[in-house]
Amino acid sequence: MNDKSFNSVLIASILITLALVVGVHFTPDNRLLLLPDSSARLYLLTKPLPDGTPSSEWTNDQHTSWKCTNPESYKIDYFPCAVTLDLSKTADIGLNLSKFKHLNLHLDYKGSSNKVRIAIRNFNTAYSKVSDSNSTKFNAIQIHTSELNKELHLSLTSFAVADWWLSQYNIPLSRSAPEMDNTLVITVDFGEPIQPGIHSFELKKIELQGDWIATEYWYLGILVLWLGSIFIYAIKRLLELNAQAKHDTQVINQLNNTNEQLKEETNKFRRLSTVDPLTQLYNRFGIDQIIASLSGNSHLQTPDTPNYSLLVVDIDHFKRINDQRGHDTGDIVLQHIAKIIQTHLRAGDFVGRWGGEEFVIIMPGASKKTAMAMAEMIRDAIFSTPCNLEKPLSISASFGVSERQNTEDFATCFKRADNALYKAKDQGRNCCVYAEEHL
Repeated sequence: MNDKSFNSVLIASILITLALVVGVHFTPDNRLLLLPDSSARLYLLTKPLPDGTPSSEWTNDQHTSWKCTNPESYKIDYFPCAVTLDLSKTADIGLNLSKFKHLNLHLDYKGSSNKVRIAIRNFNTAYSKVSDSNSTKFNAIQIHTSELNKELHLSLTSFAVADWWLSQYNIPLSRSAPEMDNTLVITVDFGEPIQPGIHSFELKKIELQGDWIATEYWYLGILVLWLGSIFIYAIKRLLELNAQAKHDTQVINQLNNTNEQLKEETNKFRRLSTVDPLTQLYNRFGIDQIIASLSGNSHLQTPDTPNYSLLVVDIDHFKRINDQRGHDTGDIVLQHIAKIIQTHLRAGDFVGRWGGEEFVIIMPGASKKTAMAMAEMIRDAIFSTPCNLEKPLSISASFGVSERQNTEDFATCFKRADNALYKAKDQGRNCCVYAEEHL
Protein backbone atom coordinates (compact mmCIF):
# COMPACT_ATOMS: atom_id res chain seq x y z
CA MET A 1 0.00 0.00 0.00
CA ASN A 2 1.46 3.42 -0.99
CA ASP A 3 1.32 6.57 1.11
CA LYS A 4 -1.64 8.00 -0.77
CA SER A 5 -3.68 4.87 -0.24
CA PHE A 6 -2.61 4.68 3.40
CA ASN A 7 -3.65 8.30 4.02
CA SER A 8 -6.99 7.67 2.35
CA VAL A 9 -7.58 4.61 4.53
CA LEU A 10 -6.50 6.55 7.62
CA ILE A 11 -8.86 9.47 6.91
CA ALA A 12 -11.70 7.07 6.19
CA SER A 13 -10.99 5.21 9.44
CA ILE A 14 -11.04 8.46 11.44
CA LEU A 15 -14.37 9.49 9.90
CA ILE A 16 -15.85 6.06 10.58
CA THR A 17 -14.59 6.20 14.16
CA LEU A 18 -16.21 9.61 14.70
CA ALA A 19 -19.45 8.28 13.23
CA LEU A 20 -19.34 5.28 15.58
CA VAL A 21 -18.60 7.45 18.63
CA VAL A 22 -21.51 9.77 17.89
CA GLY A 23 -23.84 7.15 16.39
CA VAL A 24 -24.02 5.04 19.56
CA HIS A 25 -26.24 7.74 21.08
CA PHE A 26 -28.69 7.59 18.18
CA THR A 27 -29.06 3.85 17.71
CA PRO A 28 -32.54 2.41 18.40
CA ASP A 29 -33.03 0.77 21.78
CA ASN A 30 -33.08 -2.98 22.24
CA ARG A 31 -36.72 -3.89 22.90
CA LEU A 32 -38.29 -7.17 23.96
CA LEU A 33 -42.10 -7.18 23.68
CA LEU A 34 -43.63 -9.72 26.06
CA LEU A 35 -47.24 -8.53 25.67
CA PRO A 36 -49.23 -8.39 23.48
CA ASP A 37 -47.95 -11.74 22.16
CA SER A 38 -50.10 -14.72 21.11
CA SER A 39 -47.48 -17.11 22.49
CA ALA A 40 -47.41 -15.51 25.95
CA ARG A 41 -48.24 -17.84 28.83
CA LEU A 42 -50.51 -16.06 31.29
CA TYR A 43 -51.91 -17.78 34.35
CA LEU A 44 -54.59 -16.47 36.70
CA LEU A 45 -54.54 -17.24 40.42
CA THR A 46 -58.10 -18.03 41.52
CA LYS A 47 -59.92 -19.98 44.20
CA PRO A 48 -63.58 -20.71 44.85
CA LEU A 49 -65.30 -18.28 47.20
CA PRO A 50 -67.68 -19.57 49.90
CA ASP A 51 -70.62 -19.16 47.52
CA GLY A 52 -68.87 -21.24 44.85
CA THR A 53 -67.98 -18.38 42.49
CA PRO A 54 -64.32 -17.87 41.53
CA SER A 55 -62.29 -15.17 43.25
CA SER A 56 -60.76 -14.24 39.90
CA GLU A 57 -61.75 -14.88 36.30
CA TRP A 58 -60.65 -13.89 32.78
CA THR A 59 -62.87 -11.36 31.05
CA ASN A 60 -61.57 -11.71 27.47
CA ASP A 61 -60.51 -14.52 25.16
CA GLN A 62 -56.91 -13.30 24.98
CA HIS A 63 -56.53 -13.73 28.76
CA THR A 64 -55.22 -10.19 29.14
CA SER A 65 -58.25 -8.87 31.07
CA TRP A 66 -59.51 -10.21 34.37
CA LYS A 67 -61.51 -9.24 37.40
CA CYS A 68 -61.31 -10.13 41.06
CA THR A 69 -64.37 -10.11 43.32
CA ASN A 70 -63.78 -9.73 47.06
CA PRO A 71 -67.04 -9.93 49.06
CA GLU A 72 -67.42 -7.82 52.18
CA SER A 73 -67.96 -10.99 54.22
CA TYR A 74 -64.84 -12.79 52.94
CA LYS A 75 -62.06 -12.12 55.44
CA ILE A 76 -58.62 -13.66 54.73
CA ASP A 77 -55.05 -12.32 54.95
CA TYR A 78 -54.22 -12.96 51.28
CA PHE A 79 -57.00 -12.77 48.71
CA PRO A 80 -56.24 -14.91 45.62
CA CYS A 81 -56.04 -12.33 42.83
CA ALA A 82 -52.86 -12.40 40.73
CA VAL A 83 -51.75 -12.87 37.13
CA THR A 84 -48.43 -14.48 36.22
CA LEU A 85 -46.56 -14.10 32.92
CA ASP A 86 -44.42 -17.23 32.58
CA LEU A 87 -41.02 -16.55 30.96
CA SER A 88 -39.39 -19.84 31.91
CA LYS A 89 -37.85 -22.27 29.43
CA THR A 90 -37.48 -24.97 32.09
CA ALA A 91 -38.18 -25.10 35.81
CA ASP A 92 -34.89 -23.32 36.58
CA ILE A 93 -34.04 -21.45 33.37
CA GLY A 94 -35.71 -18.19 32.38
CA LEU A 95 -34.88 -14.97 30.52
CA ASN A 96 -31.95 -12.64 31.17
CA LEU A 97 -33.49 -9.22 31.82
CA SER A 98 -30.35 -7.72 33.34
CA LYS A 99 -29.31 -6.31 29.94
CA PHE A 100 -32.40 -4.06 29.89
CA LYS A 101 -32.86 -0.76 31.70
CA HIS A 102 -36.60 -0.16 31.70
CA LEU A 103 -39.89 -1.97 31.92
CA ASN A 104 -42.62 -0.36 29.79
CA LEU A 105 -45.97 -1.23 31.36
CA HIS A 106 -49.53 -0.37 30.34
CA LEU A 107 -52.00 -1.67 32.93
CA ASP A 108 -55.58 -0.42 33.16
CA TYR A 109 -57.28 -0.76 36.54
CA LYS A 110 -60.72 -0.05 37.99
CA GLY A 111 -61.30 -0.57 41.68
CA SER A 112 -60.84 0.75 45.17
CA SER A 113 -57.27 -0.35 45.93
CA ASN A 114 -54.52 2.23 46.32
CA LYS A 115 -51.59 0.21 45.02
CA VAL A 116 -50.73 -2.56 42.57
CA ARG A 117 -47.54 -4.56 42.81
CA ILE A 118 -45.32 -5.73 39.93
CA ALA A 119 -42.90 -8.51 40.88
CA ILE A 120 -40.03 -10.05 38.90
CA ARG A 121 -39.05 -13.49 40.23
CA ASN A 122 -35.43 -14.54 39.60
CA PHE A 123 -33.96 -18.04 39.98
CA ASN A 124 -30.47 -18.41 41.45
CA THR A 125 -29.13 -21.81 42.45
CA ALA A 126 -27.45 -20.21 45.45
CA TYR A 127 -30.81 -19.75 47.16
CA SER A 128 -33.57 -21.02 44.83
CA LYS A 129 -34.96 -24.53 44.60
CA VAL A 130 -37.16 -26.01 41.88
CA SER A 131 -39.29 -27.67 44.55
CA ASP A 132 -40.02 -24.29 46.21
CA SER A 133 -41.43 -21.76 43.76
CA ASN A 134 -41.41 -19.07 46.43
CA SER A 135 -37.61 -19.34 46.78
CA THR A 136 -37.07 -17.31 43.60
CA LYS A 137 -35.88 -13.81 44.50
CA PHE A 138 -38.81 -11.42 44.88
CA ASN A 139 -37.88 -8.16 43.10
CA ALA A 140 -40.90 -5.87 43.33
CA ILE A 141 -42.20 -2.35 42.91
CA GLN A 142 -45.40 -0.75 44.23
CA ILE A 143 -47.36 1.47 41.82
CA HIS A 144 -50.11 3.80 42.99
CA THR A 145 -53.31 3.08 41.08
CA SER A 146 -53.65 6.76 40.17
CA GLU A 147 -50.57 6.32 37.95
CA LEU A 148 -52.10 3.41 36.00
CA ASN A 149 -54.34 3.49 32.91
CA LYS A 150 -51.45 4.78 30.79
CA GLU A 151 -48.06 3.49 29.68
CA LEU A 152 -45.40 3.72 32.40
CA HIS A 153 -41.65 3.78 31.85
CA LEU A 154 -40.30 1.97 34.94
CA SER A 155 -36.59 1.80 35.64
CA LEU A 156 -35.51 -1.70 36.59
CA THR A 157 -33.25 -0.15 39.22
CA SER A 158 -36.40 0.97 41.09
CA PHE A 159 -37.29 -2.67 41.82
CA ALA A 160 -36.28 -3.75 45.32
CA VAL A 161 -36.03 -7.13 46.99
CA ALA A 162 -38.87 -7.63 49.47
CA ASP A 163 -37.78 -7.58 53.12
CA TRP A 164 -40.06 -10.49 53.98
CA TRP A 165 -38.35 -12.62 51.33
CA LEU A 166 -34.86 -11.73 52.59
CA SER A 167 -35.88 -12.64 56.13
CA GLN A 168 -37.71 -15.82 55.20
CA TYR A 169 -34.75 -17.27 53.30
CA ASN A 170 -32.05 -15.75 55.55
CA ILE A 171 -30.28 -14.08 52.61
CA PRO A 172 -26.88 -12.51 53.44
CA LEU A 173 -26.16 -8.86 52.63
CA SER A 174 -23.89 -9.86 49.74
CA ARG A 175 -26.87 -11.42 47.92
CA SER A 176 -29.59 -8.98 48.93
CA ALA A 177 -29.44 -6.80 45.79
CA PRO A 178 -32.03 -7.21 43.01
CA GLU A 179 -31.23 -9.85 40.39
CA MET A 180 -32.87 -10.31 37.00
CA ASP A 181 -30.39 -12.41 35.04
CA ASN A 182 -32.58 -15.55 35.18
CA THR A 183 -36.18 -14.33 35.38
CA LEU A 184 -38.84 -17.03 35.50
CA VAL A 185 -42.05 -15.01 35.90
CA ILE A 186 -43.49 -11.51 36.13
CA THR A 187 -46.55 -11.17 38.36
CA VAL A 188 -49.23 -8.53 38.84
CA ASP A 189 -51.01 -8.54 42.19
CA PHE A 190 -51.75 -6.41 45.24
CA GLY A 191 -48.96 -5.65 47.66
CA GLU A 192 -51.40 -4.91 50.45
CA PRO A 193 -54.71 -6.36 51.73
CA ILE A 194 -57.24 -6.12 48.93
CA GLN A 195 -60.25 -3.90 49.44
CA PRO A 196 -63.76 -5.40 49.19
CA GLY A 197 -65.46 -5.03 45.86
CA ILE A 198 -64.73 -5.71 42.20
CA HIS A 199 -61.23 -5.05 40.86
CA SER A 200 -60.90 -5.04 37.06
CA PHE A 201 -57.60 -5.22 35.15
CA GLU A 202 -56.50 -5.12 31.54
CA LEU A 203 -52.83 -5.81 30.81
CA LYS A 204 -52.16 -4.10 27.49
CA LYS A 205 -48.38 -4.07 27.30
CA ILE A 206 -45.23 -5.42 28.94
CA GLU A 207 -41.99 -4.53 27.20
CA LEU A 208 -38.32 -4.50 28.17
CA GLN A 209 -36.14 -1.68 26.85
CA GLY A 210 -32.40 -1.10 26.97
CA ASP A 211 -29.21 -0.58 24.99
CA TRP A 212 -27.98 -3.18 22.54
CA ILE A 213 -24.53 -2.66 24.03
CA ALA A 214 -23.36 -0.47 26.91
CA THR A 215 -21.68 2.75 25.82
CA GLU A 216 -18.47 1.92 27.68
CA TYR A 217 -18.21 -1.40 25.91
CA TRP A 218 -18.90 0.32 22.61
CA TYR A 219 -15.98 2.73 23.14
CA LEU A 220 -13.76 -0.10 24.33
CA GLY A 221 -14.54 -1.99 21.12
CA ILE A 222 -13.51 0.99 19.01
CA LEU A 223 -10.24 1.25 20.92
CA VAL A 224 -9.51 -2.44 20.47
CA LEU A 225 -10.30 -2.16 16.76
CA TRP A 226 -7.81 0.66 16.36
CA LEU A 227 -5.09 -1.16 18.26
CA GLY A 228 -5.66 -4.29 16.24
CA SER A 229 -5.50 -2.47 12.92
CA ILE A 230 -2.01 -1.11 13.75
CA PHE A 231 -0.47 -4.50 13.19
CA ILE A 232 0.57 -4.94 9.55
CA TYR A 233 0.06 -8.69 9.60
CA ALA A 234 -3.68 -8.16 10.19
CA ILE A 235 -4.15 -8.00 6.40
CA LYS A 236 -2.64 -11.44 6.00
CA ARG A 237 -4.67 -12.74 8.90
CA LEU A 238 -7.83 -11.30 7.36
CA LEU A 239 -7.22 -13.28 4.18
CA GLU A 240 -6.71 -16.43 6.25
CA LEU A 241 -9.90 -15.80 8.17
CA ASN A 242 -11.76 -15.21 4.91
CA ALA A 243 -10.61 -18.58 3.63
CA GLN A 244 -11.55 -20.20 6.91
CA ALA A 245 -14.97 -18.54 6.81
CA LYS A 246 -15.63 -20.04 3.38
CA HIS A 247 -14.64 -23.46 4.67
CA ASP A 248 -16.86 -23.04 7.73
CA THR A 249 -19.74 -21.98 5.49
CA GLN A 250 -19.40 -25.16 3.49
CA VAL A 251 -19.36 -27.24 6.68
CA ILE A 252 -22.40 -25.39 8.03
CA ASN A 253 -24.28 -25.91 4.76
CA GLN A 254 -23.51 -29.61 4.90
CA LEU A 255 -24.70 -29.76 8.51
CA ASN A 256 -27.87 -27.86 7.58
CA ASN A 257 -28.61 -30.32 4.79
CA THR A 258 -28.08 -33.23 7.18
CA ASN A 259 -30.28 -31.53 9.76
CA GLU A 260 -33.09 -31.03 7.23
CA GLN A 261 -32.92 -34.71 6.29
CA LEU A 262 -33.13 -35.66 9.96
CA LYS A 263 -36.14 -33.36 10.40
CA GLU A 264 -37.89 -34.99 7.44
CA GLU A 265 -37.25 -38.46 8.85
CA THR A 266 -38.42 -37.33 12.29
CA ASN A 267 -41.67 -35.91 10.85
CA LYS A 268 -42.19 -39.11 8.91
CA PHE A 269 -41.83 -41.32 11.98
CA ARG A 270 -43.93 -38.93 14.08
CA ARG A 271 -46.75 -39.20 11.56
CA LEU A 272 -46.44 -42.98 11.43
CA SER A 273 -46.71 -43.12 15.21
CA THR A 274 -50.04 -41.23 15.24
CA VAL A 275 -51.78 -42.50 12.08
CA ASP A 276 -53.61 -45.77 11.51
CA PRO A 277 -52.04 -47.28 8.34
CA LEU A 278 -55.28 -48.87 7.09
CA THR A 279 -57.72 -45.96 7.34
CA GLN A 280 -55.20 -43.06 7.41
CA LEU A 281 -57.08 -41.71 10.42
CA TYR A 282 -55.51 -40.93 13.77
CA ASN A 283 -54.71 -44.00 15.82
CA ARG A 284 -55.30 -44.27 19.55
CA PHE A 285 -52.01 -42.54 20.36
CA GLY A 286 -52.87 -39.73 17.98
CA ILE A 287 -56.24 -39.24 19.68
CA ASP A 288 -54.48 -39.08 23.05
CA GLN A 289 -52.23 -36.31 21.69
CA ILE A 290 -55.26 -34.34 20.46
CA ILE A 291 -57.00 -34.63 23.83
CA ALA A 292 -53.82 -33.50 25.59
CA SER A 293 -53.58 -30.43 23.36
CA LEU A 294 -57.28 -29.57 23.91
CA SER A 295 -57.19 -29.92 27.68
CA GLY A 296 -53.74 -28.43 28.30
CA ASN A 297 -51.87 -29.27 31.49
CA SER A 298 -54.13 -31.03 33.95
CA HIS A 299 -53.15 -28.77 36.85
CA LEU A 300 -54.23 -25.73 34.82
CA GLN A 301 -57.58 -27.18 33.77
CA THR A 302 -60.48 -24.95 34.80
CA PRO A 303 -64.17 -24.59 33.87
CA ASP A 304 -62.90 -22.29 31.07
CA THR A 305 -61.04 -25.18 29.40
CA PRO A 306 -62.35 -25.49 25.79
CA ASN A 307 -65.33 -27.83 25.63
CA TYR A 308 -65.76 -30.66 23.18
CA SER A 309 -68.25 -33.38 22.33
CA LEU A 310 -67.31 -37.02 21.82
CA LEU A 311 -68.81 -39.53 19.36
CA VAL A 312 -67.97 -43.22 19.74
CA VAL A 313 -68.88 -45.16 16.58
CA ASP A 314 -69.05 -48.94 16.23
CA ILE A 315 -69.76 -50.81 12.97
CA ASP A 316 -72.72 -53.15 13.46
CA HIS A 317 -72.07 -56.91 13.04
CA PHE A 318 -68.50 -56.34 11.90
CA LYS A 319 -67.39 -59.77 13.12
CA ARG A 320 -70.04 -61.32 10.88
CA ILE A 321 -68.61 -59.40 7.90
CA ASN A 322 -65.12 -60.75 8.62
CA ASP A 323 -66.39 -64.29 9.16
CA GLN A 324 -68.63 -64.40 6.06
CA ARG A 325 -66.72 -62.19 3.62
CA GLY A 326 -63.14 -62.40 4.88
CA HIS A 327 -60.79 -59.88 6.45
CA ASP A 328 -60.00 -58.26 3.08
CA THR A 329 -63.63 -57.23 2.82
CA GLY A 330 -63.55 -56.12 6.44
CA ASP A 331 -60.61 -53.82 5.63
CA ILE A 332 -62.51 -52.32 2.67
CA VAL A 333 -65.50 -51.68 4.94
CA LEU A 334 -63.27 -49.92 7.51
CA GLN A 335 -61.81 -47.70 4.80
CA HIS A 336 -65.30 -47.03 3.46
CA ILE A 337 -66.59 -45.94 6.88
CA ALA A 338 -63.49 -43.81 7.52
CA LYS A 339 -64.00 -41.95 4.24
CA ILE A 340 -67.67 -41.25 4.97
CA ILE A 341 -66.88 -39.89 8.44
CA GLN A 342 -64.12 -37.63 7.11
CA THR A 343 -66.42 -36.29 4.39
CA HIS A 344 -69.05 -35.13 6.89
CA LEU A 345 -66.88 -33.62 9.65
CA ARG A 346 -66.64 -29.90 10.27
CA ALA A 347 -63.37 -28.03 9.90
CA GLY A 348 -61.47 -28.46 13.15
CA ASP A 349 -63.06 -31.80 14.08
CA PHE A 350 -60.90 -34.90 14.61
CA VAL A 351 -61.54 -38.57 13.91
CA GLY A 352 -59.48 -41.62 14.77
CA ARG A 353 -59.70 -45.37 14.74
CA TRP A 354 -59.86 -46.35 18.40
CA GLY A 355 -59.38 -50.04 17.70
CA GLY A 356 -60.96 -52.82 15.63
CA GLU A 357 -64.21 -51.51 14.17
CA GLU A 358 -64.55 -48.64 16.65
CA PHE A 359 -63.99 -44.97 15.77
CA VAL A 360 -63.80 -41.86 17.94
CA ILE A 361 -64.85 -38.39 16.75
CA ILE A 362 -63.86 -35.27 18.71
CA MET A 363 -65.80 -32.08 18.03
CA PRO A 364 -64.23 -29.06 19.78
CA GLY A 365 -66.76 -26.45 20.88
CA ALA A 366 -69.74 -28.61 19.86
CA SER A 367 -72.86 -28.72 22.04
CA LYS A 368 -75.05 -31.76 22.66
CA LYS A 369 -77.45 -30.64 19.93
CA THR A 370 -74.70 -30.19 17.34
CA ALA A 371 -73.03 -33.49 18.26
CA MET A 372 -76.29 -35.47 18.02
CA ALA A 373 -77.09 -33.84 14.66
CA MET A 374 -73.63 -34.77 13.37
CA ALA A 375 -73.97 -38.35 14.66
CA GLU A 376 -77.34 -38.78 12.99
CA MET A 377 -76.06 -37.34 9.69
CA ILE A 378 -73.05 -39.69 9.63
CA ARG A 379 -75.18 -42.66 10.68
CA ASP A 380 -77.61 -42.01 7.83
CA ALA A 381 -74.74 -41.55 5.34
CA ILE A 382 -73.19 -44.88 6.37
CA PHE A 383 -76.50 -46.71 6.06
CA SER A 384 -77.42 -45.15 2.72
CA THR A 385 -74.01 -45.14 0.99
CA PRO A 386 -73.21 -48.43 -0.76
CA CYS A 387 -69.78 -49.95 -0.24
CA ASN A 388 -67.83 -50.71 -3.44
CA LEU A 389 -67.98 -54.53 -3.23
CA GLU A 390 -68.71 -57.26 -5.77
CA LYS A 391 -71.60 -58.50 -3.65
CA PRO A 392 -73.99 -55.95 -2.13
CA LEU A 393 -73.55 -55.51 1.62
CA SER A 394 -75.75 -53.55 3.99
CA ILE A 395 -73.62 -51.62 6.51
CA SER A 396 -74.79 -49.70 9.55
CA ALA A 397 -73.21 -48.24 12.67
CA SER A 398 -74.23 -47.38 16.21
CA PHE A 399 -73.29 -44.14 17.98
CA GLY A 400 -72.72 -43.13 21.59
CA VAL A 401 -72.56 -39.36 22.12
CA SER A 402 -71.41 -37.31 25.13
CA GLU A 403 -70.54 -33.69 25.80
CA ARG A 404 -67.56 -33.06 28.10
CA GLN A 405 -68.57 -31.53 31.41
CA ASN A 406 -66.51 -28.77 33.03
CA THR A 407 -64.76 -30.90 35.64
CA GLU A 408 -64.63 -34.08 33.57
CA ASP A 409 -61.51 -35.68 32.10
CA PHE A 410 -61.41 -37.51 28.77
CA ALA A 411 -61.58 -40.99 30.28
CA THR A 412 -64.86 -40.22 32.10
CA CYS A 413 -66.36 -38.50 29.06
CA PHE A 414 -65.38 -41.48 26.89
CA LYS A 415 -66.85 -43.95 29.40
CA ARG A 416 -70.21 -42.18 29.30
CA ALA A 417 -70.19 -42.19 25.49
CA ASP A 418 -69.19 -45.87 25.47
CA ASN A 419 -72.07 -46.73 27.81
CA ALA A 420 -74.42 -44.87 25.45
CA LEU A 421 -73.02 -46.93 22.56
CA TYR A 422 -73.91 -50.14 24.38
CA LYS A 423 -77.46 -48.81 24.83
CA ALA A 424 -77.61 -48.13 21.09
CA LYS A 425 -76.61 -51.76 20.49
CA ASP A 426 -79.29 -52.95 22.91
CA GLN A 427 -81.90 -50.81 21.13
CA GLY A 428 -81.33 -52.69 17.88
CA ARG A 429 -78.24 -50.94 16.46
CA ASN A 430 -78.12 -48.35 13.65
CA CYS A 431 -79.08 -45.54 16.02
CA CYS A 432 -77.60 -42.72 18.10
CA VAL A 433 -77.91 -42.51 21.88
CA TYR A 434 -76.84 -39.58 24.06
CA ALA A 435 -74.93 -40.40 27.24
CA GLU A 436 -76.20 -40.08 30.79
CA GLU A 437 -74.95 -36.95 32.59
CA HIS A 438 -73.23 -39.05 35.24
CA LEU A 439 -71.72 -42.54 35.29
